[in-house]
Amino acid sequence: ISRIGLIVHKTKSQDFQVLAGSAGFLMAAYCVGAVGGVCALANVLGREVCELERLCVSGRWQEARVLQQRLIEPNAAVTRKLGVPALKQAMEWFGFHGGACRSPLQPLSQEETLTLRKDFSNNGWL
Repeated sequence: ISRIGLIVHKTKSQDFQVLAGSAGFLMAAYCVGAVGGVCALANVLGREVCELERLCVSGRWQEARVLQQRLIEPNAAVTRKLGVPALKQAMEWFGFHGGACRSPLQPLSQEETLTLRKDFSNNGWL
């Protein structure tokens, strides 16, 4: 977040926009001047990620914080924790076409699928 804030500060006199690279810190990025995000989680919870943007832009920080906190675990699951196979599985659960993983990626194991389901369920998404 400090790096995002520094980039925003150093480029404020230029025609330059800074985006967050993850829904896991999207609210914090808005706080330091980012104007949006490129978020893998938006493939699954697109409306919710867009709602977080609306809450931040309109200054509704209490509501934004609650939503941001609910997005952290599922975001981590479909990015750094379980990666693309988890993103594809979650997309299927939410009625989208995630499709099969391409080599060298492998589908989630049964244990990984349970972990993914828990990360979404614990936060009220499933």
